[in-house]
Amino acid sequence: MTARIGIDTGGTFTDVVRWSAKGVQVAKVPSTPGDPGIAVLRGLAAVRRRPDEAVDVVHGTTVGLNAVLTGDLARTVFVTNRGFEDLIEIGRQEREDLYAIAPSRPVPPVPRSLRVGVACRRGPGGAVLDPLTAAEVERTVAAVRRLRPAAVAIGFLHSPANARDERTVAAALRRALGDVPITCSADLLPAHGEYERFSAAILNSAIAPVVGGYTRRLAASLGDGRLRLLRSSLGILPPAEAATFPARAMFSGPAGGVLATMQLGARLRTPRVAAFDMGGTSADLCLVEENAAVTDAGTIGGLPLPVPTVPVHTVGCGGGSIAYADAGGALRVGPASAGAVPGPACYGIGGDATVTDAHVALGHLGADTLLDGAFPIDVDAAVRAIERLARRLGMRAAETARGILTVADATMARAILVVTAERAVDPSTVPLVAYGGAGGLHAAGLAARLRMPFAVLPPHAGAFSALGLALAGESAEFARAVGCELDGRGERRLREVAADLGGLARRDLGTRGRVTTTVALRYRGQGAALRLPAGAGLARRFHAEHLRLFGFRADSAIELVGVTVRAATTARAFPAVSTLSATPGADAHSRVRPIGGGRLPVFRRGLRTSFDGPAVIEEATATTLVPAGWRAEETAFGLRLSTGTGGTPRRGSVSRGRLG
Repeated sequence: MTARIGIDTGGTFTDVVRWSAKGVQVAKVPSTPGDPGIAVLRGLAAVRRRPDEAVDVVHGTTVGLNAVLTGDLARTVFVTNRGFEDLIEIGRQEREDLYAIAPSRPVPPVPRSLRVGVACRRGPGGAVLDPLTAAEVERTVAAVRRLRPAAVAIGFLHSPANARDERTVAAALRRALGDVPITCSADLLPAHGEYERFSAAILNSAIAPVVGGYTRRLAASLGDGRLRLLRSSLGILPPAEAATFPARAMFSGPAGGVLATMQLGARLRTPRVAAFDMGGTSADLCLVEENAAVTDAGTIGGLPLPVPTVPVHTVGCGGGSIAYADAGGALRVGPASAGAVPGPACYGIGGDATVTDAHVALGHLGADTLLDGAFPIDVDAAVRAIERLARRLGMRAAETARGILTVADATMARAILVVTAERAVDPSTVPLVAYGGAGGLHAAGLAARLRMPFAVLPPHAGAFSALGLALAGESAEFARAVGCELDGRGERRLREVAADLGGLARRDLGTRGRVTTTVALRYRGQGAALRLPAGAGLARRFHAEHLRLFGFRADSAIELVGVTVRAATTARAFPAVSTLSATPGADAHSRVRPIGGGRLPVFRRGLRTSFDGPAVIEEATATTLVPAGWRAEETAFGLRLSTGTGGTPRRGSVSRGRLG
């Protein structure tokens, strides 16, 4: 049987999980930002039985995401209707900061000189207003060739109603340009809204050469096996679709953690949990329900990317986030990160104080904590970095270290409020599932701040997103724009479109997949739409959901905007703790770490079933802090942190040059 292996590339570490019915094997290696594939292959080698073993690798990668955020994109030409070349720059009449005197606007990755107008036009229903002639196609191809593109995006008005013109131009360009990636906006995102659709097409084209080159090199290096990406809306993306539409896997890494959290929530028999993934560079937050919510209102770098994705909210607060004094002398943390290179001061290369250094200085992490000592950390260097920052702030070193963690907790607590408040959910009713290498160090603090009922630390929490990738099922997804009222005729139209798209989905997955249909609805005259599962009482459910989210319901007619059909095989069930054993040969004895004038008990996870704080619980991929007044209990599916006292956990103190 081919081994299923999940690999998640983070900013600091690359996590690898080998899954089988008998259990899992975990490896964690430092990321290689210059070429992420190097770390992937190193991690793969650590879990492969032999170099030529057949493997099925499901990869969560940030290559496309990083390319957009850093501007390292392919030279992309945008082809659109003549007279509408500037639409992607005009955008919407929206301002992220209403009170900014000089607001900044997102800059589209295609400058004006790389936009080509085409003399053709269709109306809202797809009817021809200005025909596309053969001569105009020939002229367009010549204009694009002169610009020497590495990728091309095509976006015409109203193409979801009739995409013939887009596809005609695309076919001519493929004949002329050979292997240059070409994206038709209606094929990537068959939805109304020209600005959002054009932006998505441009971003998809701009990352296609980058992601394609990376995945081709990596797949060629695997040997016997296949490489696939996870869809941002969960489910494995077929290789051909990933090559054509890499934007659909833009958030594949965070999606892996959401998938694993959804599986764990089902095992815990709780309808709703908050996923909290804190790694070395950032923290990802998501409200996860029984059926993972999917949004089409995503953005990246200020630009709309409305492809279906799980609604993950990311903040620049991770273990490597740099602490500093701002111009007013106040303590700040992030979003700048020390990353994998040079890393926190305790890694022995960098010099800036980070969140990780604060934990080291306070005794929460010891010299041999990371990767069971395989990744040694320099306690003295961490303490020196904290002391340098303390002098700039005019504070004591211990106070500074505790302040760094308090600021980090406040940042992440606000992020949790964002993902709960936008769904009208009280965080005090939602358990916290904390993972990532640093998630366990902040789980109790966040749960206390928001009065969450308890927190759960899954086994191998530092590689939990990679576990989600290994558990993922297959998927196929098809969408179609629709424009009609939700009346009797509209419901018949909905059934027809759903049946048509369902046939396409079953064609891709056969009889294995469970088919679900979601619809996009809005009141007449609205711009945005709500996504709801199709089924009985659709109008009633739309009114109720609109009232819950926005506080009112209207008497206006309801419009059916779009239909999405998804076929997916069932993801593997989250395994119990007994199958997620600790690393063989690891030290399983408890010990005491001196901190300031006191001592902090340190336990190996798996040694016992309950722990009273203050204590630290270590495992190969993560560390959990149990503050005073808290209790940790090992359950069938994770370490449960709870307290009856509430309040903010107390932190430790600095002891220079000691394991504290």
